[in-house]
Formats: sequence, C-alpha cells, structure tokens
Amino acid sequence: MENAGVTVNELDGIVEDGRDIKGVEVSIFLYQKEEGFKASLRSNEYVNCADICLLFSGGGHIKAAGCTLNYPLEEAKEKILSATKRFLRD
Repeated sequence: MENAGVTVNELDGIVEDGRDIKGVEVSIFLYQKEEGFKASLRSNEYVNCADICLLFSGGGHIKAAGCTLNYPLEEAKEKILSATKRFLRD
C-alpha cells in the first residue's frame, strides 16, 4: 500500500466494483493488516453479509460488512469463501 500510495479508506471502495459484475451476488475483498487480513463483503440481493462476518467476530449491515481473519492468506481465503458459500442459493 505504501509503494502504491494507497490508503486503507481507498481500499474499501474496491469491493464495490466486484458486485457490479453481472451474476455476482457477493463481492469479497481481502487486504493484509499487521496481523491477518481484513475482509470486506458486499452483496447485491439476498446474502446477509453481516451474518457471514459475525462468524468471524465482525459485523456491519445486511449488504455491507467486514471482519478480520487472523490466518495466513490461503487459510483466510478458504475460511471466508467456505462461510460465504453456505449463504448462496444453488
């Protein structure tokens, strides 16, 4: 982030771009913090992002929520994707 001159506030907007893609119900953006990764989630219609983030002691609103994942990157990705998939309709 330092090398790119990007602030944390600017990163949160990236997750919005993901949900603008046709067919996407949930957009997830992870970025590294001092310990672990911050996950920002946004949904379009029916997934409750706050319910997903509560599983990781996070919170927010139905269509916009966040949490911190204190795991290495691959494990953080697996955990947030696995949790999110449980909320998707087939």
